[in-house]
Amino acid sequence: MVQTVFERYKLTNAFFQDASDISNEKGKKLLVIGDPCGGTYFQFITKYFLDYGHGDLTIDLFGCEKCTRMDINDMEAWSTLEDDSFVVMETGTLSFSKDIRKVLTQIKRISGGEFLSAGSTQGFLWENFTHKTYDKNLNYIIYPFDFRKDFLHKSKSLHTKEFFEIEFMKL
Repeated sequence: MVQTVFERYKLTNAFFQDASDISNEKGKKLLVIGDPCGGTYFQFITKYFLDYGHGDLTIDLFGCEKCTRMDINDMEAWSTLEDDSFVVMETGTLSFSKDIRKVLTQIKRISGGEFLSAGSTQGFLWENFTHKTYDKNLNYIIYPFDFRKDFLHKSKSLHTKEFFEIEFMKL
C-alpha cells in the first residue's frame, strides 16, 4: 500500500486526465480537491513539474487565485454544490478531514459516485514523524481510490492509527 512520490505523481496525473475525460463524456463539471499549484512537501517541485490542472471548480483552503478557498470540513459550503453534478478528483487533501465519513458522504452526493483519489503521502517515516513537519492539521493517511474498481475507500488516522474501510457507494 505504500506509494513512492513518483508513483503518486504518476497516479495523480493519470487520475486527473481520467476525471477530465469522464466529466466531458458525462457532461458533468470537474471538481478538483487540492491546489495543483502547491501543496506538495517540496513545493518548489510544482514550479517545474505541475502535477495536474485545475477543474471547473478547484477547492483548497489555501489555494492559488484560481482556486475557491474552501475548508473541506465546512458542510454548509458542500451543501451549495448540486447532487450528481461533478466528477471529483482528489489529491490527498482529504488528509485534513476532521470526519472522513462526513466529507466522503458529500463527495458521493455531488459526484453520484464518480470519484478518483490519488491518495496522500504514505510510508513509515511520513506516518510516524514527517507529517508533523508538514502540517499539524493533518488527520489521515488516504489510500488511492478509483470508483471504477474499488469498493472500499481506505484511510488511516494519523493520531489513533485506526484503519478505516468505508463502503463509498453506500454512503
